[in-house]
Amino acid sequence: MPQAPAPKTLTTTVEAKVSCDSPVATRMHRAVAAALDWAVALIGYVLFLVVYFAMGGVFTWNRLNLMVFTGALLLVGFSYGLTWALLGADSFGLRSAGLRLTTFDGFPLERKQRVMRFAGSCLSLCTVLGQLWGLWDEESLTWQDHISETFPTPRRVQSQVFRRA
Repeated sequence: MPQAPAPKTLTTTVEAKVSCDSPVATRMHRAVAAALDWAVALIGYVLFLVVYFAMGGVFTWNRLNLMVFTGALLLVGFSYGLTWALLGADSFGLRSAGLRLTTFDGFPLERKQRVMRFAGSCLSLCTVLGQLWGLWDEESLTWQDHISETFPTPRRVQSQVFRRA
C-alpha cells in the first residue's frame, strides 16, 4: 500500500503552508502590483475632486475638510479593492505586474476567498504589522495570505519543460 506523501517542509522543521508547486511572488512584484492599484485609486480620487470642484465645491483647508477629503480617499481605495473582490477577478495591479492569485493548494480562488483576502488586506494595511509580517515569514506570506489561504504567484512559470528552444 503506497504511503501518503509527507507534508512539504521549509528549511526549518516547520511545515509549509503552501502545498502547491507555484512560487510565492517576490516582495518587489507585490510592491509593483500594490503601487499600480493605488495609482488607479488615486486617479479615481482626483476625478472625484475634479467633479466636486466642477459642481461648485470649494476647497478650504480646515480640520473638518481634511478629515472629509481623507475619508473620501480611503472610501475610493476601499471601493476599488472591494470591486475586484466582488467581481471575482484579479486587480489591474496584479494583472499588470504579471501576477495571479491562487490558493495554497494551487486552485483558482472563489469569491469568498477573495473577500476574505480583501478583509485581511484592510486589516493588514491598517495595522502595518500585517505587511511587515511577510518580511519574517519563511514563505514570505503576509496576513492576508494566511487569513484567506491564498497568495500571489507569477502568471507564467519559467520552467525548462515549457520553454521553447
